[in-house]
Amino acid sequence: MNDTTLPPLSPPLSTPLSPALSAPVYLACLGAALTVGLACELLGGLRAAAVLGAGLVALLGMRDFRVLAVAVAFMLPYVPTWFLSEGVAGVSGQRIVGLVMLLALVSVACGHALDPWRIRYPRWRPAFLAYVAVFVFAALNGARSASAIPEYFKVLEVVRETTSLGYLRVSLFAPALIIAGCAIVGLLAANVRDPRWLLLPVLSSAVLLAALVGLFALHGASTGADLAQQGSRRSLSVLGLHANELGLLLNMALALAICALGTARRAMARVALALACLALMAGVLMTFSRGAFLGLAVVILYALATARGRGWPLWVLVGLALAVALSSDSLAQRALHGIGGGDLDFLSSGRIDAIWLPLAPEILDHPILGAGHASILWSQAAQARTILPVSHPHSAYLASLLDVGIAGSVLTALFFAHAWRLLRRAARQAAWLDQGALAGFFGGGAACILLLLVQGLTDDSFMPAFTHVYFWLCYGAAVGTLARAQPARAGGPARGRPAAGEAS
Repeated sequence: MNDTTLPPLSPPLSTPLSPALSAPVYLACLGAALTVGLACELLGGLRAAAVLGAGLVALLGMRDFRVLAVAVAFMLPYVPTWFLSEGVAGVSGQRIVGLVMLLALVSVACGHALDPWRIRYPRWRPAFLAYVAVFVFAALNGARSASAIPEYFKVLEVVRETTSLGYLRVSLFAPALIIAGCAIVGLLAANVRDPRWLLLPVLSSAVLLAALVGLFALHGASTGADLAQQGSRRSLSVLGLHANELGLLLNMALALAICALGTARRAMARVALALACLALMAGVLMTFSRGAFLGLAVVILYALATARGRGWPLWVLVGLALAVALSSDSLAQRALHGIGGGDLDFLSSGRIDAIWLPLAPEILDHPILGAGHASILWSQAAQARTILPVSHPHSAYLASLLDVGIAGSVLTALFFAHAWRLLRRAARQAAWLDQGALAGFFGGGAACILLLLVQGLTDDSFMPAFTHVYFWLCYGAAVGTLARAQPARAGGPARGRPAAGEAS
C-alpha cells in the first residue's frame, strides 16, 4: 500500500476564545451594557443616544480627524438653536461644538507629531487674515463700552449681560467658532480623497434645519393667514433665531444646493439635490420674511444665469415655487406688505424713522475705526431712547460704519472681493476636474456674497454670524480644495494623503 500524504485538517468554523481572553471580553460587554443602561436612566433615551453617539464619534475622530471635521460641518449651523443645546444635549451648543473642534485639533496635532508630512494644510490669504483682525478688534473695542449699555435693554431681554465678559461671549467667542469651523472644513477639504463628499454633511444639516422651521412655523397656526401676521412669526424665535435670520441662513444653503443642482451630472445626485432644494425653498417660504423672499429671488436668478445649458431642473423648481406662491394668499399678502402705499417707513417696518435716522449722525463720532461691535447698544440714541430697543441696526451697511468705521469697512469689502474671486476660481478648477456638483457648490458660495449684499440692506451684519455660516463652510472648503493643487515644498514630499487620481 502506497503511503499518501493526508491533507491538513481545515480549521474549525469558529474558534472558542481562550480563557485568557474570555474574561476581558465578558467584562467589556457587561461594562458597555451597564453604561448604556445608566445613561438611559440618568439622561433619558434621546440624550443618552446623543451622548453615546458623541463618545463613539470622539473615539473614531481621535484616530482620524476627518470624522470630527465632518461633525463640525454638520453641527455648526445649530449652535444658536434650541435643537442642539436644550433639545438634545442639555448644555450650551457653543460648548458642544467647541469641544468637538478642540478634539479635532488634538487629533491633527497627534497626526502631525507621528508624521509631519501626513496632513496637507491650506494657505489662508492676507485678505482673510485682515478681515479676522477687524472682527477681533471690533469685539475688543466694544468690550470697553459694554458697561454703558442702558439697563432697560437688559430688562427687555435685548441683551442678557452688560459686563465685558458677557459681551465678549456674544461678540467674540461665539462668532469665533464660525472662523474656527471654516478653518477645520478647509483642513478637511485639503485631505479628503473626494471633496464632493463635503456636500453631504453641509446640505443634510440645512435640510434638517428647514424641516424644523416648517414644524415650528405650523405649530399653533390654524391658517396660512395667521403665519403672515407680523407677530405670528415670533413662534420661530423658539428655535433661537428670528424669522429674518432663518430666512438668510436657509437662502445661503439653498444657493449652494441649487447651484450644485445646475452642474450635477449624475441622475442620483440631481434627484437628491432637487429634493434638498424643495425642502429649503419650503423652509424659506415658511419664514414669511420679506427679506427672505427677496433673497430667494436673488438666488434663483443667479442660479439660472450660471446654469449654462443645464438649467431645466432649475426651471422646474422655479415653476413649483411660483405655483405655491401664487396659490397662497397669505404668502402674497406678506410679500406685498407696505408696497404701493407710498410710505417708506411703513415699508421698512419702522426702520427708517425709528432706527436709521437717529443712528446716522453717530457715524461721525468714530469715523475711522468705529465704536466696536454692536455699538448700537450704548449709542446716544439708545441712551436717549429715540430708537427701537434692538441689538443691531437692521442694516449691515449702517452697522459696518458704526462698528468698524471706514477703515474696517474697506478691509471687509476687500475680503468679500477676495472671497468672490477665490470661490469662482475653485468653481472653475472643479469644473476642469469634472467634479460637476462641486463646481456648482463653489459657485453657490459666490451667490451667498450677493445674497448678503442684498439682504444686508435691511438686516444682518458683515461680521461673522451664524446667519451666513453656510457661506463660511463653503469658503473654507474652497480654500482647502485649492490647497490640493499647490506644489509641494522644495526638498520634501507632497503633503497630505493623495487625492483620488493623485497616486498615479
